[in-house]
Amino acid sequence: MRILVTDGETRSALAVTRSLGRRGCDVFVAGEVTGNISSYSKFCKGSFQTPSAMTNGEKYCERIVDIISEGKIEIVFPITEQSIFQLNSIRDKISQEVILACPSRKDMDAVSNKYRLFQLAEEVDVPIPETTYVKGIEDFFQKESELYSFPVVVKPAYSKINSGDQVIAASVMYACDRDELINLYETKPALRYPSLIQELIVGEGTGLFTLFDADHHLMLFSHRRLLEKPPSGGVSVVSESVPLDPEMVKAAERLLSAVQWRGVAMVEFKRDVRDGRAKLMEINGRFWGSLQLAVSSGVDFPAHCLDYYINNRPTCVIADYGVGYKLKWFFGILDHLIIRIKNRNSVKIPIEVPTCWQVVGELLNIRETNTSYDVYDSKDMKPFMLEVVSYISGLLRVQRGPTKS
Repeated sequence: MRILVTDGETRSALAVTRSLGRRGCDVFVAGEVTGNISSYSKFCKGSFQTPSAMTNGEKYCERIVDIISEGKIEIVFPITEQSIFQLNSIRDKISQEVILACPSRKDMDAVSNKYRLFQLAEEVDVPIPETTYVKGIEDFFQKESELYSFPVVVKPAYSKINSGDQVIAASVMYACDRDELINLYETKPALRYPSLIQELIVGEGTGLFTLFDADHHLMLFSHRRLLEKPPSGGVSVVSESVPLDPEMVKAAERLLSAVQWRGVAMVEFKRDVRDGRAKLMEINGRFWGSLQLAVSSGVDFPAHCLDYYINNRPTCVIADYGVGYKLKWFFGILDHLIIRIKNRNSVKIPIEVPTCWQVVGELLNIRETNTSYDVYDSKDMKPFMLEVVSYISGLLRVQRGPTKS
């Protein structure tokens, strides 16, 4: 089977490429540069360059259609939310013989729109942080005087906002007091659109990963984040497989059933230290950054996802997996450490993080048992070698500063 994996620059694309390549599929990789970590894998049969899905969506779609024809592609795995958004807009232009392995635009909007997602969670009795729903900048100034407890977390409704010809990249933000909150809404373009203001939940973050079919789980896996980048909350750089939590499994099932979800999803929770309840943080309707941990622990989501889209008649195949397995992203840990050192006197968010010496221990402990790595693979070394070169080049560019003309 000839498969196209988009967004080859991402770690999740690399995990998909390796998984399906080991299965014997002919895997091709698309990316903004042909020399990306996924294209360097020995399991990649060929690579294609595309325009940016973020900044040039129309040209990106045209290029993908050409690649499908040129490469005789049978199934496309879009990896990032923006690629899914763009390719969903041209489903009718893709041959019916080609499978677009991602949820529909309607389904994606149901989980990626945080404003509506948290309202849905309340409707189906899934615990959420205390939340103020903000329709826009005017609505904020009508409601901000009602907020009494800080710090707060500010979440734009979408992580990517299409504004005319531009795409605004939006991320989670924090405010320790009212002045910081007002400044965010006055200066951040993403907050001109619907957003949420939530209480900060202190507790362990847990991701529940599922392959879901309308009203039930097919595959399940769970992990906890041990280190993130940035340290205040972001992508996982050290994670560990944990047993399934029945409360989270049922909550995810209620949410995804409510929108008749079909495909993979990561449902993220935090267990509130105050009342012990697992509270919804977000849902990502795509492959996640720590995908390799699930594969290494015995749950090969890319392979099962392939079967799901090909056979179209899935049966319940929930499997056991190894608990206590770790996944480390070497350069992610290094970035976490650098951020901590640079900002050691300016941490405002009250979160519990390991000491810098403990982070150094994670970085240097390369012989730890039951541990795998995101990019490094002794049997597929070229992606890691490329990452080393790219990282060092990036550090040198930062040290040199901008080039003068």
